[in-house]
Amino acid sequence: MRRMPSIKALLFTLAGVWAAAGLGIYSLTRLDHQQDITMLLPRSQAPSFSLPDQSGKLHDLRDYEKRSVALAFLPGDSDEVRGELRSLKNEMKRFDKIGVKVFAVAAMEKATARQLHESEQLNFPILTDVGGKIGQQFGVAPGRPYVSYVLGPERKVLLPIATVQPKEHGTQLVELASCFFDTFASGTNPLIDKPVADATLPRVNGKGTETLYSDKKQKATVLLFLSARCPCSGGYDVRNQALADAYQSKGVRFVAINSSADETDAEIAAHAKAHGFTFPVLRDADHKIADTLNAQVTPEAFVMDAQGILRYHGRIDDSRDEKTILSHDLRNALDFLVAGQNPKVKSTTPFGCSIARQKN
Repeated sequence: MRRMPSIKALLFTLAGVWAAAGLGIYSLTRLDHQQDITMLLPRSQAPSFSLPDQSGKLHDLRDYEKRSVALAFLPGDSDEVRGELRSLKNEMKRFDKIGVKVFAVAAMEKATARQLHESEQLNFPILTDVGGKIGQQFGVAPGRPYVSYVLGPERKVLLPIATVQPKEHGTQLVELASCFFDTFASGTNPLIDKPVADATLPRVNGKGTETLYSDKKQKATVLLFLSARCPCSGGYDVRNQALADAYQSKGVRFVAINSSADETDAEIAAHAKAHGFTFPVLRDADHKIADTLNAQVTPEAFVMDAQGILRYHGRIDDSRDEKTILSHDLRNALDFLVAGQNPKVKSTTPFGCSIARQKN
């Protein structure tokens, strides 16, 4: 069987698709060059549908408009398809944790879907799209193998997936979903061009506390909200250190903050040590700093000038793959501040895993 691209490689492929938002559809070519397919573009609205599952229960996509939905279109019943279904089943706890409802969609009769569902003891429904009409509305040609989507609230397409690793698709899909379903959570920050107060937080290495601004002699301070678990945040670990190294001599201070309630101090410290972070990594256990700044995802950057005024908020750049970056947003903001000017672009939309808050 032909080896399919990795999760990271798939994210790279999607970077160009993301930039084309605003159109209704987008032509994607599978990496195995089987044929061209037309898929829904990110930020477009997915068509609504009502389909019965393997038990005859009707599911209307409009009933799930307040949450994220994953649709895995299946080409039929085969050993490879069953491997995909098992992979999805095994990741259901992680899907539930990030609030994503999972449906398989197959152009098969109810009896076939029921037998498949029961034999694999699935914990999510198989929707029966007899004739494949709904699949075609999503750009899934009859018999086309393995196409998936992640939809956000109001049926907005967050992520089309044209290249699927069947036996690893559960892991692939949940990790991609965790990176993208919170992409639109943060808009323009109302704190832009306003002062951000200093604060004191404990260091994750157990060596006392540290303030955000330290001695306040720097030209700019970068606060990076990071995670020890999020694959999106992890994709920037090397890049963040390289940025810190490049701008330290230019008078820029980098500070990492971890506000995730579901991560332990020990794993955060171990992660920082393993990646050789030379900048301070601080713990915001009660997420007061995250709440003050309205930080939502990891990674997410906040840049203050020498007077502590927020001059840039948003993403680090526009692609997890350094080879496909089109916009070096954080670097551009820092270059302006180092030169004594305010950034021309003050706000971008960050993408990453949601910062887990404590439940009251």
